[in-house]
Amino acid sequence: MTDFDSHSGSPSVSDWFPEEDRGGGARGSGSRSAQRLAEYQRLRERCPVAWTGDNGGYWTLTRYDDVRDAARRPAEFASGAPFIAMPDFGSQIPISLNPPEHATYRRLLNRYFSAPAMARLEPTIRGFVVEHLEPLLEVGEGDAISAFCQPVPARALSALLHLPDSAHTELVEEIAGFERMGWDPNKVGAVIAQVFGGHIARVVTERRARPLDPENDLLSGVMAAEVDGRPLSDDTVTQIGVQLIAAGHATTADSLGAALYRLATNPDIQMTLRRFPERIPSAVEEFLRIETPLPELARTATDDVALHGRTIRAGDRVALNYGAANRDPEAFEHPSACVIDRSPNDHLAFGSGVHKCLGAPLARLELRVALEEILARTAEIDLAGPGTVTTGVMLSGFTSLPLRFRTR
Repeated sequence: MTDFDSHSGSPSVSDWFPEEDRGGGARGSGSRSAQRLAEYQRLRERCPVAWTGDNGGYWTLTRYDDVRDAARRPAEFASGAPFIAMPDFGSQIPISLNPPEHATYRRLLNRYFSAPAMARLEPTIRGFVVEHLEPLLEVGEGDAISAFCQPVPARALSALLHLPDSAHTELVEEIAGFERMGWDPNKVGAVIAQVFGGHIARVVTERRARPLDPENDLLSGVMAAEVDGRPLSDDTVTQIGVQLIAAGHATTADSLGAALYRLATNPDIQMTLRRFPERIPSAVEEFLRIETPLPELARTATDDVALHGRTIRAGDRVALNYGAANRDPEAFEHPSACVIDRSPNDHLAFGSGVHKCLGAPLARLELRVALEEILARTAEIDLAGPGTVTTGVMLSGFTSLPLRFRTR
């Protein structure tokens, strides 16, 4: 971000940071990620409540305690359109709702992400992982993103929503189309809502005519429910389905890619997790912390809030920067180090408070199973070439990642 200042003419970024230090990141590295992390550090240390005029003007919170506390105070920091840079993405259910309405929808949905529900889904997801992994192992190398990280979460979501298995192919093709658009913030939000909404609306129509067991099928269960004594409209059910896909695919695909990159560039971590696979769940949490897939979400202040000498005005937009918070040295010792047995690890990759990610159990399941199968079936993973990263305004991940696999 550039041109941060306080909301009322206090020092601008040029006063906070000397010109030669702005945007430099890790000098000479050419790494966009390093630049972003350096920016996070500067903001946490010198301007933890920062204002920019970009995207209509908004504040950014970067310290762990501030981000976590704001996430846990929906009465003061209300949800709405979830992305600062994509206002046309609009409201989604339940992420854009606030208490008490939000709790009503979360109660409807939570049971489909319970521990028993995930246990029932695990064999199916493990089958998807193996199916997409085996061709890579047979050849010995390939692009892990297109061959593995993109299709596995798409198939997991298709299984969750009881879509035809072929639906994941359409989803991956649509995501590739968004990549070709460059995730243009002026276009992609509306396109996502239109494209995913069209797919889900057709499924909703079919499910109305032929409902499945509402105890096991999320869409049928939502259709059978009532809110304030009235059944949910098809449009509301469609919005729920769209949010599950929009929030659950790209984030998990990016997390898988980041985890594989971490393994490929850290032989010691590979060796440790192969010897002690019971530590994989802990490693997953650390991978999520150190490479937060969705770096920030938006809130709107409902009243004036004083914080670190700034006044956030009622109606101001506020970005909760989870990526910066997860690297805060006040919350995590050696925050830039990947410590796979870090404990405690109260990261904010899934947010916090009432809006903590609904799909977190599914994402954790996919990541754990993927790493279990990959590490059990290989003796070594390393890079087969340079990867490319997304240019998106929301997400942070690879668009290609060539890997080499040596099997046992």
